[in-house]
Amino acid sequence: MTDAKAPQKKDGFPLRAVIAGIIAVIALIVIIQNSQSVTIQLFVWSVSLPLWLILAVFFVLGMLLNGLVRGGVRRLMGKPKKDDD
Repeated sequence: MTDAKAPQKKDGFPLRAVIAGIIAVIALIVIIQNSQSVTIQLFVWSVSLPLWLILAVFFVLGMLLNGLVRGGVRRLMGKPKKDDD
């Protein structure tokens, strides 16, 4: 058996940790640059929130919707669910 590990950089940090750190820094920059408050209106409802929060909420909703659509398409096509998804 082989011991499968994440690729390592020369200094000993796992590559995934480095990538996660880069993504965290980019997310922090987006939050800092988009801190102004915006108002979203839908029919008679209105909500005022920071732009970064609205972007994060819609990002998560989009990911959830993607999972629902992919699951529905797989069910319609009769494909079994993959273990790694």
